[in-house]
Amino acid sequence: MGFRSSLLDLKGAVHFLGGERMRWLVLGITAFLILFAQASHSRLTTDPIVYSGIARTMAESGDYLTLKLGEEPYYFKPPLGFWLAALAIKLLGPNVLAVTLFSRLFGLGCVLLTAWLGARLYDSRVGWMSGFVLVTSYVFFEASNTFRLDSALIFGILLSFFGYFSEKKWGPPVFYLGVSIALLSKGPPGLLPLFIVPVHAFLCGERGSWSKNTVHWLTWSPLLLVPLSWWIYLVWTEGMHPLNRLYSELLRAKGGITSHWGSIWSTYVVGFSKVYWPWLPFAVIGAWSAARNLWNSETDRSERAAAGTLLIWSAVVIASCALKRAQYLRYVILALPAISILSAKAIIDLTGEKIFAWLPGTVAILALMAGIFLACFPPPPASSRSAEYQAMAEILNHRLPPKLSVSMLKLKPKRGKKEPELSRPEKSLGIFYFNRSVQLVSVAEVRENAKNERVTLLMRRGEIRRIRQEVPIELLFAGSLHAVAEVSRQP
Repeated sequence: MGFRSSLLDLKGAVHFLGGERMRWLVLGITAFLILFAQASHSRLTTDPIVYSGIARTMAESGDYLTLKLGEEPYYFKPPLGFWLAALAIKLLGPNVLAVTLFSRLFGLGCVLLTAWLGARLYDSRVGWMSGFVLVTSYVFFEASNTFRLDSALIFGILLSFFGYFSEKKWGPPVFYLGVSIALLSKGPPGLLPLFIVPVHAFLCGERGSWSKNTVHWLTWSPLLLVPLSWWIYLVWTEGMHPLNRLYSELLRAKGGITSHWGSIWSTYVVGFSKVYWPWLPFAVIGAWSAARNLWNSETDRSERAAAGTLLIWSAVVIASCALKRAQYLRYVILALPAISILSAKAIIDLTGEKIFAWLPGTVAILALMAGIFLACFPPPPASSRSAEYQAMAEILNHRLPPKLSVSMLKLKPKRGKKEPELSRPEKSLGIFYFNRSVQLVSVAEVRENAKNERVTLLMRRGEIRRIRQEVPIELLFAGSLHAVAEVSRQP
């Protein structure tokens, strides 16, 4: 009797949490838990550590009009993400939580806006499922829980769609505000709504609010001068050099599209297929169903417009990815809201109302259990790479004067290079974690300096054995990627 009563109570809780109102709260709390759980243990590597170094340079110098990595100018990304990270550093200190805070907040906003868009294009069940699919997608989670600019870009794009579909007087300014946020987050990809929204207006047939109040919409278009002013400022202060650097980085294809077609296939087809489980089958079914609806003239006009918008959105993103010099799976993140809505539509169509009735409540109970588990069994501090670098920083602060650069000894050159050189992430590592610049030294320089004083070195962990064959080092701390060592004074 007791077991049966507990089972009935659990069933009641599931139905209550899956109710029309509660399910949206459940989605928000679940997304928050996924994106913010153990935020202080996030890893900063490659681009995220570079962005963190730029943000700390900005916070330390107080110069918010120039992007720099130490003393080196940085032109490849717009400033919004760095402004927000620098503000967080001012408030919370130079730590991982500070530099990833706004990326996570924008990610949370993306989940909620994707859910709203799915509900607007189809119904509330598809909307809820769209948000859940997005936040549980590996590519989205990976980009949002570290310091990347993608979640801010997607948030701006989704905000512009929110303005367009709202059909309110404040719709046009919100639309252009969203485009401005996207442009100031990651540049040209933020223009996507200007291509997608007319597609929906055309397919919808009624032309919607976009064309009914054309003058009203155009009146607010000068808001686009806000993000444009950043590049005007760069040209005004530094000439065409920043734009030339940006052009060479973003638009110059490496040998043309056909020469790296195999890379495109392996990244966006094979690679995406490996990580988009368990939603991949539903994404395929949803895309196929949307394509059929688009070409079927008897399909409801609004549903044809929704299908065409989502398909063209995804196609434009994939096509633009092919123009990149190098192919990375994270580039497809710009299409994830559309893919998530297509997946959600297929899931709802295939499973029906009965399964969805208990899904939000089940997710709520699992999220609660996960939250309790994380609170009771947090990962040990040693598992955090950030903790490793903080330990190194303490050692360096005891052995080196403030602000003095730290020497790094490297033996193995980068592929295609004859001599070792510092990578941009290695320069950023010193700036963000140690508040010091990093300078490259050779074995000969270490031996020469050791004749006069003790030498403290930073090195890659994988080269410790080889370096010991060259100079007599004493290992002070070894992290997962780098180590701090010391060479005693050699008489």
